[in-house]
Amino acid sequence: MHIKLLLWLANLHRFRFKGYMRVSKLVTQIISAMFLLSAQTVCAVAGEVTVAVASNFLHTAQEIAKQFQTDTGHSVNLVNGSTGTLFAQISHGAPYDLFLSADQHRVLLLNDAGKLLDGAHKPYALGKLVLFARDIDKLSGNIENSLKADDIRHFSMADSTTAPYGLAADQVLAALNLSGLIKQKAVIGTNIGQTFNFIATGNAELGFVALSQANQTDGKWIGISEDLYEPIVQEVGLLARSADNEAAKEFYDYLTSDTADALIISAGYGVPD
Repeated sequence: MHIKLLLWLANLHRFRFKGYMRVSKLVTQIISAMFLLSAQTVCAVAGEVTVAVASNFLHTAQEIAKQFQTDTGHSVNLVNGSTGTLFAQISHGAPYDLFLSADQHRVLLLNDAGKLLDGAHKPYALGKLVLFARDIDKLSGNIENSLKADDIRHFSMADSTTAPYGLAADQVLAALNLSGLIKQKAVIGTNIGQTFNFIATGNAELGFVALSQANQTDGKWIGISEDLYEPIVQEVGLLARSADNEAAKEFYDYLTSDTADALIISAGYGVPD
C-alpha cells in the first residue's frame, strides 16, 4: 500500500502546471516525510546479535542466522572457536549476546556464575560423532581396523580438554581399548573445525569429526554407537549483557523453532524433545 501511494505521489509530482505547483510542493514534503518515517521504523526494529558458536555448529548456525535475518530483519554476527576457548572468553567478559556451546557443562557453569540473563539456557542440538575419511579406501569396515591399519600414519581428533567432540572421541578410544593409539598416531586439533581441516589437507588420513561436517563434503564415514560416548547435548545460553537486546532474545527463541529444528536435523544433528 505504501509503495502504491509513493508511486502515485511521484507521478503527481511530475505535473508542473501552474495550478498544481502548490500540490507539487506538498507532495514533495509528504514523500520526504514518508521516507524519513520508514527509515526511522527500520532503525527501531532492526537489531544486531553477536553469537559465540562452537566450531562444529558454525555452518548450521550460518544457515539459521541467514533465515533468521530474512524472517526478522535482525543481523547476526557469528564468532566461532572451541567451546573451551569461547567459555574462557565469556568468563573474562567477552561481549557476546549468546553462547552456542557444544556441551551443556560450560553453559551450566556460566549460569552458576550468574552470567546468564535470568538463568536462560536450553539444549538446541544433539551431536553425533563419526570416523571420517576423504579417501574411502582408508576405512576398513570398523573403527579398530581402520585406525590400526599400517597405511594409516595419522588420525585426527579434537583436544579433549577444550572440545566436547574431542572428549567423545577420547571416550570411544577408551571403550575400545585403543587409547594407546593417541600417542602413536593422533594429530590433535584445538577444535573440531581444525580437526576436520587436518583430514581435508592430508595431514591425517581420517579422523573423529561431527556428522554434520562429514555431510558437507565428499568422503565416507563410519557411524559410532552412542553407547561408546556420553551424549553430546549442545546447550545455548543467553548472556546477561543481552538484557536490553530484543534481537538477542528473539534469536534465543528462534533456535528451537520449527524452522531452526529443520535446518539442524538436515545438517546431521538430533534435536531435543
